[in-house]
Amino acid sequence: MTTASTAAARRISYQLETLWDYDYVPTHHELESLYETAKKNQWNGSTALDWSRSVGKEGPVLNVQMAFAGCPSFEGKSDAEWKDIETLVSSWRLSQFLHGEQGALMVAAQLVNSVPDLDAKLYASTQVVDEGRHVEVFEKYVKKLHKIYPVDPLLKALIDEILSTDMWQLKLLGMQLLIEGLAIAAFNVMAKQTGDRTLGDLLDYVLQDEGRHVNFGYFALRRSIPELPEARRQDLEDFALRACDAMYGRDERTGFMSIKHAYAELGYKDPDAVYAEVLATSMTMKMFNRFLFTEVLIPRLQRLGLISDRVAPRYREIGLIE
Repeated sequence: MTTASTAAARRISYQLETLWDYDYVPTHHELESLYETAKKNQWNGSTALDWSRSVGKEGPVLNVQMAFAGCPSFEGKSDAEWKDIETLVSSWRLSQFLHGEQGALMVAAQLVNSVPDLDAKLYASTQVVDEGRHVEVFEKYVKKLHKIYPVDPLLKALIDEILSTDMWQLKLLGMQLLIEGLAIAAFNVMAKQTGDRTLGDLLDYVLQDEGRHVNFGYFALRRSIPELPEARRQDLEDFALRACDAMYGRDERTGFMSIKHAYAELGYKDPDAVYAEVLATSMTMKMFNRFLFTEVLIPRLQRLGLISDRVAPRYREIGLIE
């Protein structure tokens, strides 16, 4: 039975303006092209993937030995211990992508209502279908691998803010550019490293869709941001800065800290210390985090004009721009 507190945590209240477009005149040629591509590239998660295969048996799901290389808490582990670490950490990480896909599903549904141009509404409708399919396949995979971990509090807080805002531009920025932008970079790295054929196939299919989603956000924002009042544009700047500051894991107060639950399950008596140690000693994790931000997110924000002189000093302080 769902408790009252759990039910309240699942409920988001918002007021959303619904806009009609009675002109029916194409105005967004980039989105027309994305819409046509989305229609051609649909796939069925039930049949496109071979769900009869055992997952996590053919090779590493995620390369955790590389990720934790150099961390004293992970030295001297047996093959069996490494398999446990791989299963739990992979399940936690993929659970967060699953929760992110559900968030993207709900945001995409909101965008159909709130974006003003019909071209954007039509494209957003295809993303609703895409995100539903992504929820389906990640849920099935994670359950076959191990179990679904709870949504990370930071991820939930960001998605809740995106869902509850009355600015469709912030919805696009938060979900399409920031959260989906990080996901697509992570999926590309994971697809190259995984030894599990089912996960590899799943990521290949999902990546076909994710590239369109990020482009949707970028094209629509590139057109909209120059027309925004200064105060509203600063709202976007401030949200992007807060999100990057929180998500860029660099100390014990930043990043997606619910991985500590997996550390505790693995028998570590001080998961906080393990989390801090991984951030401090894992060169792979540091390089991966910096790649996600400095090579993926920050250039897009700069191209959109969302790292102004007003916020640039804070990005430098965090270490995300020179």
